[in-house]
Amino acid sequence: MSAAASGQSIKIGYIQTLTGPTANVGKDNLDGFTLYLDSVNNTIAGKKVEVVPADDGGKPDVGVTKAKQLVENDHVDLLMGINLTPVCYAVAAYVRDAKVPFAETGNCAAERLTTDPKFKSPYLTRFTFTGTGNWDPAADWTYKKGYRKVIIAASDFGPGLEATDIYASAFIERGGTVVQEIHPPAGTTDFGAYLAQLDKSADAIGLMMSGIDGLRFLEQIDGLGGKKLPIVDFGGAVKGPNLAQLKQKALGIVGVDQWTSALDTPMNKAFMKAFAAKYPGRPISGDVGLGYAGGQAVGAAIQKVNGDVSDRQKLLDALYATNMETVRGPIKLDADHDIVPTTYVFQITQQGDAVDHTLLDTYPNSSRTAFRSQSEIDRLDLGGMKGKWVGMTKDQLEKLAKG
Repeated sequence: MSAAASGQSIKIGYIQTLTGPTANVGKDNLDGFTLYLDSVNNTIAGKKVEVVPADDGGKPDVGVTKAKQLVENDHVDLLMGINLTPVCYAVAAYVRDAKVPFAETGNCAAERLTTDPKFKSPYLTRFTFTGTGNWDPAADWTYKKGYRKVIIAASDFGPGLEATDIYASAFIERGGTVVQEIHPPAGTTDFGAYLAQLDKSADAIGLMMSGIDGLRFLEQIDGLGGKKLPIVDFGGAVKGPNLAQLKQKALGIVGVDQWTSALDTPMNKAFMKAFAAKYPGRPISGDVGLGYAGGQAVGAAIQKVNGDVSDRQKLLDALYATNMETVRGPIKLDADHDIVPTTYVFQITQQGDAVDHTLLDTYPNSSRTAFRSQSEIDRLDLGGMKGKWVGMTKDQLEKLAKG
């Protein structure tokens, strides 16, 4: 029996990657969610909310084990969080069978999460972003900027490979060319061998490395000197903690994300002020914003059912009906219970004594199918095309997409 069913507080299991190369991403996301709970005095619809955090270590099997413990031992009412694509897929399959609500509020952009029968279920909702909803805009902006030849630098793991395939196919579809792919293993400490071989004919680098990998890559590429290739970061390499360490080294880098400090709304300003008050001197990131906005969405759904989360179907129906303003802007869910957000393009600029975001462009209603049809997505072997993009033409891509 869940906590709420027995009349006690609402208990939420929050699974995140809190150790390993992307630990800072997971911690930011969890802290964003708890900051939201602070804003409502840890009480929704008259019930206290208890958060039970769990560290998946970035490993799918550990994620499933933690999910089982939270559901079967801790008797949580719903699961939230999760950062990495492989963990997301694994836990989605578990919650489908366990029939427990799971609100994806972490950084998981797993492209097949809400459409592939192996993972989709009525118990799953996503409130963060999707691969096509984030990486299609990144490719579109790259091409609109005038870049025609790119290097794709992405970590050699689930999220990096899916991102490569989405970004590359979208860029080629618009008329661009991929001249090089580099895929260092996650956790790489020395990128020297990769950086020494960068193709000098490229116009720009499309970068998908998060956490400490992104930090190390940007620190080391800055140390090379010589030709400075423009960088379009669509993996969070210049998010909060990394940006605070990179400082002027990050100037000029373009970021593509679902939250930006440049979003000029009263709600977002109040959120940033609250974060600064709770964590003085700590840099804020998009992952904090996603965690907070996810809390807003889940909190609104719990409020809608008057705190009675024991009726799972009513809670799920309330989550499906999400259509609201958050610190990241407006969000709603589509027919697959997947997020329809706004994607932001910003540049790192000098602002007084600090470096911060300057907004360049926005892509509203940035859903999975806003830029290509579901059938076009399905025909690509997303995550399985590493090394196949160099020199591919638009005609070749169209033949590939036709199967």
